[in-house]
Formats: sequence, structure tokens, C-alpha cells
Amino acid sequence: MRLRRSPEPWRRSSLWRALCGSGLALLLALFGACAQRAPRATAAPYAPPLSEAHARQIVGEWQRQLGDYIDQVGDGDPAVLARLSAQRATGTLRPSRIVFGALDVESRVAEDDGFDVQGLLLSPLPEAGPQPYVFVVAIVHRQGFRPLDLVDIRLVSMNMRGRQREWALGNGDAQALASYRGAIDPTVPLRFPADKDRFELQPCVPHICADELSTAARWSFSAGGAAPSGTLR
Repeated sequence: MRLRRSPEPWRRSSLWRALCGSGLALLLALFGACAQRAPRATAAPYAPPLSEAHARQIVGEWQRQLGDYIDQVGDGDPAVLARLSAQRATGTLRPSRIVFGALDVESRVAEDDGFDVQGLLLSPLPEAGPQPYVFVVAIVHRQGFRPLDLVDIRLVSMNMRGRQREWALGNGDAQALASYRGAIDPTVPLRFPADKDRFELQPCVPHICADELSTAARWSFSAGGAAPSGTLR
């Protein structure tokens, strides 16, 4: 291979100045682009609206995957949920949160479209005796390899009768969903649960209620509510 001679000293100096000048211009252009980048645009609602039947079908897939995880990893014992990777909200002194997700539900291409379903396990009410496992379950619609909109939130409970699981599924609540969505920060990536979320179970016998404290949104349902067909195990 033939080696090329280095430029003469004055040529090297001129070449270096030219490269530095162009490099500085490129850096300034990049910094300018970063400074001018707009925040994430507020997503348009999923159209057509997610029907109650469709939402229950999607949550049913989340239930199926959660049941499979308990059976395969925990040998049927839901205490295995405590071994899930815990999420800790950044910048806040709050206990870690246990979240189980079912990703790419009804997607044609992984991570491109379809729905991501995340279920946040709520802490039981203190001194309330035996209680079911209660999750706040949210459905995020994806499109174009990005989360587009949060289209549904509802409560799901799981009660153990020996080694049998009994599910109860709450209905969606348009008013509570609107309150929650109205507080979503459009400048940060959309995800559930958000760092600022503060979901807590609240006493409301004979129902099961959960509040998101920062938005005053409340979801409730009867523990004896029917589960979607095909999800009882």
C-alpha cells in the first residue's frame, strides 16, 4: 500500500484551521437544533375511541400473561410479584412500585403499533384483613414506534382461593381518565405509571376504590364484578 505524504507545514496549518472552523460550525448548528427542538406534542386521542369491549379484551391479555408469569416463575404463588423489577420514581422519596407489563398487544410490528398494558400493584389498606391483589391497569396506544396516547385506566383485582385465581375487572371511567390525562406533562415521554403518580387504595366498602392523589381522580368497582370471558384460571 502506498503511503501518502503529509501536507507541508503551512498546508497542515491551513487544513487544521479549515477543519476546526467547519467543526465549530457543525457543533453550533447541532446546539441550535437542540435548543429549538419542540417538546413532545400533545397526542391526539386514539380514533376510533377504545370501546369497553375492546378495552376488556386487551386487559384480558394482560391478565393471561400475569397468570402465566405467576404459574411459571412462582409455581402458582402470587408472592412472586415481589421479585419483579421494582420502579422507583426519580427525584422523590417514595417506596418502589411493582409493575407488571404486557407489551405489543395486538401489534403488527413489535414496538411499532398496538398497545402496551401496565398494571401497578397497589399497597393493601392497613389493618383491613385479607384483601385481594388490586392493580391499576393502564392501556397506552402505540403508533409509529412511539407511545401515542393513554386510552384507558381501570382497576383489576385478583383473589386467591387456594391455588385458584378469581379475577374482577372494573369498568373504564371517562371522567377519571380525563382528569388523569389532563395532568400529563407533554414535555416528557409518555409512560405509566408516571413519576408523579400517587395511586392509593381507599376504604369504600362494599366497593374497591383507588385515588390518584395529585389529580383527585378516582376509580371504583365491585369486588364481585364479572371478569372478561376466558381470563379466569
